[in-house]
Amino acid sequence: MFKKVLIAIACASLMAFAADDPVTAIKKKDVELQTLLKKSSRSAKETERVKALLNDSFDFELLAKKSLSKGDWDKQDAASQEKFVAEFQRMVRNSSAKRLELYRADSTIYEPAKMKGTDEARVTAHLWNKGKESVLEYKMSMVNGNWKAWDLVIDDLSTARNYKEQFGQILKTKSFAELIDIISKKADEAEK
Repeated sequence: MFKKVLIAIACASLMAFAADDPVTAIKKKDVELQTLLKKSSRSAKETERVKALLNDSFDFELLAKKSLSKGDWDKQDAASQEKFVAEFQRMVRNSSAKRLELYRADSTIYEPAKMKGTDEARVTAHLWNKGKESVLEYKMSMVNGNWKAWDLVIDDLSTARNYKEQFGQILKTKSFAELIDIISKKADEAEK
């Protein structure tokens, strides 16, 4: 009986600390990211840290899947889907690290998370930089006990929708393998 009580207490403790709420999850990464962004120049190590913060914040598999129509995604075999996700992640990670000046903020205010069940959330952040406000909405889901964003809407422009439109246009004239090659080349260019 005593052993069962200890196991129950341990499980309850793990559940309580397994995941932060979505706003706290974003804030933790944002504090370090903003510190790095405020530097006039970043070392290679700091740039890699920015990429790591992005990697830890996003569910690239879901973002990649949502960047294609359901039909285009479902037509691919598992190996093609995996290759697409890997190259897509590399492209987004590399290009975002270069374009992060858009996210630089003098101050940020987070609205409380809008929950959908227990594993989906939307978090709106108001960023001010030099007196100009930008509104970011993080669409998030719980992945292995951690909140991860699968879409970022910046001033009403959805990252997932933007990619979906671009990739849809490409797939009208090119094969899925050619799309992966295009994404891979963009990832290489952004890495330079």
